[in-house]
Order: sequence, then C-alpha cells, then structure tokens
Amino acid sequence: MGLEMFRQPKRYPDRSVAEFVVDHFGQETLDYLAEPLLSGVYGGDPAELSINSVLPRFAEMEATRGSLARSVMFPKRPAGSAKPGAPKGPGGGGSLFRTVASGLGSVVEALGNYANVKHAGVESIERQGTCFRVRAGGEWIEASAVIVAAPGPQAAPLVQGIDPELAAVLGTIPYSSSSLVSLIYDEAKFDGRRAGFGFLVPAKERRRMAAATFVGTKFPHRAPEDRIVLRCFFGGTNDEAILKESDDSMVAIAREELRSILGLTAAPLFTAVSRWPKSMAQYTVGHGKRIEEIKRRAAAIPGFHLAGNAYDGIGLPDCVRTGRAAVAKIPRA
Repeated sequence: MGLEMFRQPKRYPDRSVAEFVVDHFGQETLDYLAEPLLSGVYGGDPAELSINSVLPRFAEMEATRGSLARSVMFPKRPAGSAKPGAPKGPGGGGSLFRTVASGLGSVVEALGNYANVKHAGVESIERQGTCFRVRAGGEWIEASAVIVAAPGPQAAPLVQGIDPELAAVLGTIPYSSSSLVSLIYDEAKFDGRRAGFGFLVPAKERRRMAAATFVGTKFPHRAPEDRIVLRCFFGGTNDEAILKESDDSMVAIAREELRSILGLTAAPLFTAVSRWPKSMAQYTVGHGKRIEEIKRRAAAIPGFHLAGNAYDGIGLPDCVRTGRAAVAKIPRA
C-alpha cells in the first residue's frame, strides 16, 4: 500500500473494481473495504462492476496523477478555489444522510395527486407523427414529450414500438435483488452492542446479512427515544435466493446473525420484511459503451427522454439529477 504513492499516471481500458483495487492497494483492501461498501450500495460483485462507471473519479485520478493516495492527500485546487480550512458556502456542512421527513412514499403520492394519475400501469408507448400516444390504465394519453423513468428491463418493452434496437440495449442492463428486514426494539430492553450508524459485513465473513443500519442514529426523526429500529439488508448478486425465504425465516436469520454480531438476544416488538426483486442496476464492465449507445439512440427520438438509476448514477440524488436534466430538455409551452 505504501508503494501506491509512487505510481505514475496511466490510462487503462475499462476494468473491474476488483482488478483496480487489488492493483492499487492489494487483496485485503478489496476484501475488507471495497467489497462490503459496494455490496451495501450496489448489491453487486466488485469482480463484475466497472471502475469507470462505479468510481469514475478514482479512474480519473489514476489517469492524471497515478496514485490515488497522493491525489487525495495533495489535491490540485482549481484556480480561484478556496484554500483548505476556508469557511464553507451555504451548501456546506450538515449530515451526509438526508431524506424526506414524511417518507419517500409521500413524494410519489404528491406527484400522483398533482398529475391526477394513480397506479396507472403504462402498457405501451407509440410514436404518432411528432407526438406520442401512451397507453396507461387501459386509456390512451396523447403527449408531446415522454420521460421514461423505469428500470432498464421494464423500459425495454415500452419503447419496443419506437426503437427496437434501443429496447434491446435497455434490456441488457443487469439488475440485482435485495430484501430488507426491519426490527423494532424496546430501548430499555435492548441488550446488544450499539454500532453507530450500523455496520457492513465483508463477503469473506458473511453468512446471509450484508449490512445493518440503526435507523434512529442515521435519521433521528424516524424512531422515538424509547425505541431502537434496526434495518438488516440481504440479497445482492451472490444471494438472490434469499428472496424466496418466508418472512418468518428471514426474521429468524436476521435475529440469529444480530445475536452473533451484536450479542443481541432481546425479542423485537415488531418486524417487517420487504423484497425488492431486480431493483439495483449493475454497472458492469463495458457499461459506459452501453450507455453511450442508449443515449445516442434516445437523442435521435425528438421528445423522448430517459431518467433513473440505470445510466449515470445509482443513488437518489442521481435520479433527481437525471429527472431534472430530462425536464430541462422539454420546451415550455
């Protein structure tokens, strides 16, 4: 790891995160840092994920500075930028973790009320001259522009009638599945170790649980002071089978692993299990070329736009950014 400081700049073809991390810092850094972090964010395998698409900033550091450690320790500041230690602007500081106080479901509900459309499954999109016809909820809607914000495999059949080749490429974006077990405890009877925001479990030590979050520590408004809420994460590309377990089985697995990791033996007051099949886009090696083709073909269809986490970013801020970018391309009446 010390020798990494002396690496010279070099630009590689797209390669896996695993190959990149091992090349720079060794196998142990992959096993105990990169793998659990990426499993928590992507539910993916570092041996398959693309460094250029998942960690583009690191790939650029490698190409321009050579050493990641040197790039982080001695960053090049753009001309006119603030010096280290200078006061931050209005957007600086604050918690890394942010969400809507009433829950993200309230955003979807508000949008549905605003558009006067609720739970109308879109069946197809057709091109009609310079406009579109969208069949949703058994009815046809005419539109001058369309934004498809569905996952790749769900977007593919919707655009089949507009551009079959675009549909084919969208259908090749792989996805992993995840499952979530939520457990609520009486704070006074919680006998396990407290672990900050939570913990990640490296694949080398993992049984089934990939991570767990203390919800009240991460988002204080989500749990009253006399309750502790734990969310346990399962699934990913290496454990799709977990979604086939029954709710009781998943709760039992979560409790047993929490006993082993935190020493937690108290019984939860309430439990809930959520399953999210094929919900996490996988930016595998070659993802960049795939997205270039998708963007090229989508741009050739006037009034047609794509948004969501299948393309240039997996997180909610990325979804917001792509949504805003799509809206910005639509001329205002």
